Amino acid sequence: MVSPSRQNRKALLGKKVGMTQIFTEEGTRVPVTVIQAGPCTVLRVKTPEKDGYSAVQLGFDATKKPRKKPQQDELDRLGIPGHRFVREVPFVASEDLMASVASAPSEDSSSKPEAASDEPAAAADAAADAEPQELAPGARVGVSALKDIGLVDIQGITKGRGFTGTIKRHGFSTGDHSHGSKNVREPGSTGMHTDPGRVLKGKKMAGQHGNAPRKARNISVVGIEEEDQLLIVKGAVPGPRGGYLYIQESLIS
Repeated sequence: MVSPSRQNRKALLGKKVGMTQIFTEEGTRVPVTVIQAGPCTVLRVKTPEKDGYSAVQLGFDATKKPRKKPQQDELDRLGIPGHRFVREVPFVASEDLMASVASAPSEDSSSKPEAASDEPAAAADAAADAEPQELAPGARVGVSALKDIGLVDIQGITKGRGFTGTIKRHGFSTGDHSHGSKNVREPGSTGMHTDPGRVLKGKKMAGQHGNAPRKARNISVVGIEEEDQLLIVKGAVPGPRGGYLYIQESLIS
């Protein structure tokens, strides 16, 4: 029996834009997070015959900066630009691929002055007649892949706050600030008796705060803006503004 956490779930890559608020028809204020979810580019399709398992490698946030040489050689062979954020997802449904719209042929605008006014209509007709791409390197996946999902799990890297003490990192209480107290922000005793004579693992002490992977589960999807590739979810998600996110369909959605 397959573990529920290993079930094939729809997934997408994105970037946190920021937080704002919306108001319902009843006047209730709802804090929301806006996420730039896609478009993602299919970089590689892994198959059981060749790789031993099925998966789709997606890339988000294209860049001209060269990637590591093995990956860059593969991208150059396929004619795909490099991406800053690359992750594998269990699968991508063919119906979730963005349609490929062929650019209209350019003509001399001087000979046809009215052509400029017909460009929007021609683009709309081309989009309507466009066929979805095949699941192959170069295909693109947009936020519409999550349009029928009510709950998502979002994983990101939390804000890094550097080296902090126990009060900020673990919520310890301070000591007295007067009457000769010499323990205001100190962590207190960490020693042990002769047996075992050491500090036990997991002791709450000062150290690196934040900058760790965290997953927020069962986040409600408030809305989707397919034109701008935006996903709007309720509440906060891990990471700072501009942080990359791995968005996955919730197990209970």
